[in-house]
Amino acid sequence: MRWQDGGVRREQANLPNKDVPAMTSSRLGLLALSLSVALGTAIAPVLAQQAQNLGTFKSWTAWKGTDANGEMCYISATPQSSQPTGVNRSPIHFLIIHRKGLGTKNEVQTLIGYPFNTANSSASAAVDGKTFPMVTEGEAAWLASAADEPNFVSALKAGSTLVVKGTSQRGTNTTDTYDLGGVTAAMTEIDKACT
Repeated sequence: MRWQDGGVRREQANLPNKDVPAMTSSRLGLLALSLSVALGTAIAPVLAQQAQNLGTFKSWTAWKGTDANGEMCYISATPQSSQPTGVNRSPIHFLIIHRKGLGTKNEVQTLIGYPFNTANSSASAAVDGKTFPMVTEGEAAWLASAADEPNFVSALKAGSTLVVKGTSQRGTNTTDTYDLGGVTAAMTEIDKACT
């Protein structure tokens, strides 16, 4: 089962016919790991430990750590550009996660740096123009369909640009653009570390 650690149905979130990942303790642990790495501090809660840097490959960094469910590896990057400029946002990251403790691979997640609009987040991730819809909770978003994750990761490895779009609770439309240089090497590193 994909969201065995406590998912909610899309109809519970007023979004028909898809599964929506809940912001569970393991996801909160990853958020804390990511923020501690981004901020250069150890602010992670008890359920997450400091992540180990496995290497930086151009725009992407590979990480290994643990959360309440066990060992996990992930890659992360910050956007090369964000629009509009001058908007106050928390750290922004795009991640691909392997959760060895849960037996999952290629979980696609973004931390957008603001609370998404709960009525209409308009969240999506596009690789070289191929768009994948996303579901949101708080400042995080995941692919709307877990079945899209293998195709998304393949597209990342073959692509050159990732564009993430969303709408904040205040109604601000944002666009974050990521360079995909190094994503394949970073994925290879976490594939080795979390097998």
